[in-house]
Amino acid sequence: MYDYLYNKKIVCPVCSNTFNVTKVKLRACKVKSRDSDFCVHYETVNPLYYEAWVCENCGYSALADKFSDITPKEADLLKKNLMPRWKKHSLGGVRNEDTAIEAFKLVLISHQYRGVKAIEMAKVCIRIAWMYRFKGDEAEEKKFLGYALEYYVRAYENERLPGDKSDECTCMYMIGELYFRTGNYDEAVKWFSRLIGSEEARKKPALIEAAREQFQLVKEKLKK
Repeated sequence: MYDYLYNKKIVCPVCSNTFNVTKVKLRACKVKSRDSDFCVHYETVNPLYYEAWVCENCGYSALADKFSDITPKEADLLKKNLMPRWKKHSLGGVRNEDTAIEAFKLVLISHQYRGVKAIEMAKVCIRIAWMYRFKGDEAEEKKFLGYALEYYVRAYENERLPGDKSDECTCMYMIGELYFRTGNYDEAVKWFSRLIGSEEARKKPALIEAAREQFQLVKEKLKK
């Protein structure tokens, strides 16, 4: 395990503390399979465990690729509301499902204080659901799939989505998929149908194909 990991020093943008985050070497990331909601299973170490960075000094937490993207106003909110409640401890080093879940839940807390967009909350909730999937805890997985669904719907209805993996078409797919996984098949059919009929989605043939496959699965469930 230790051969696959390495530490990197970073500076917290909230409290200016320097601390180590643990990262996974690219050669260690061997994909085993992918689920229909984009959850990736790995043969060896799972890099998802290390996507949430937590400052041990102040408690500020965020996804690795967004850790530095914080405004002075947001930092002040965290200093005022989070730091006084934070008990200093490190989440660096080797992680399992439990420590990864703790780290991602800390990201949710920071996000709530900062007032981030719904799409960012959805990204974290879906990852926590995946962690519970890896752990085999179906009840908690379904609960966080439900939270992710709520945020994806809110993002689709109220936010201008960026042109990346969280764009409108992908968001529509995730809403359909999460309705399916949480047992609301009628809504799942509606969202998959909407995506399949979208002109914009034609630019994403792989996503359309995935939606068609899931649409058929949902229709079979409804027949039963």
